Amino acid sequence: MNKARLKFKKLLNEYRSLTYELEYVEFVSRTGNEEFEVYYRKYCSERDIDLAELNKNNSTKVDNIFNKSSTAIKKAVEEKMRKEEYDPKKIFRQIAKKFHPDLIGNDPRRTEYEEAFKNASNAIDTGCYGKLFDIAEKYDFDLDEYDKINAALKKDIDRIKKEVEAKKSTYGFLLQECEENTDCMDNVVKRFLKHLFNI
Repeated sequence: MNKARLKFKKLLNEYRSLTYELEYVEFVSRTGNEEFEVYYRKYCSERDIDLAELNKNNSTKVDNIFNKSSTAIKKAVEEKMRKEEYDPKKIFRQIAKKFHPDLIGNDPRRTEYEEAFKNASNAIDTGCYGKLFDIAEKYDFDLDEYDKINAALKKDIDRIKKEVEAKKSTYGFLLQECEENTDCMDNVVKRFLKHLFNI
C-alpha cells in the first residue's frame, strides 16, 4: 500500500468522524434553539425587557444577523469552485454501474444500494465528495489519483470543521452545553442580548 493510499484512509477516517460530530452538533443546536427561544423570552419577561420595542428599534441589525441569503450564495459559489477542482465522474460511473436502481434488480441489498447511489448523486450535485469517497472505499471500488482525491477530501474536512465550529457557536448549542446550570444559561442570554441589542 503506497503512502498516498494510506493518507487517503487516514483522511477518510477523519472525514467520517467529523460527519458524526456534525450530525451531533446539528441535532443539539436544532433542539437547543427551541429551548433557547423559550428561556430567552422567559429571562426577558422576568426582567421587564421589552423585546418588541428592542426588535423594532434594531430591525436592520436583526435582519442582517439572521439573513441567510448571503450565506447561501457564498456556499453555492464554493460548491461550483469545488466541481471545477476535481472531476469525480470516474468514481461516480463505477458506483452507478453497480448501484443504479435500474440495474440492481431484486438484490436482497437493494435498499442499501439505492441509498448508496442516492448519496453518491448528492455528493456530485453538491460538490462535497467525501461521501463519494466513503462509498467507493466501503464497496472496494478502484480508486486512483490519490493525490487529487486527498486534496478534495481535505477540502471537505475543512468545510465540515467550519460547520461544526459554526454550530457550536449558536446560542442554542451554548445553552445545551450549560446542562441546566442557571447561571450559565443566564450568561448565554446576556451574551445574545449584547450581540443583538448591545445591552
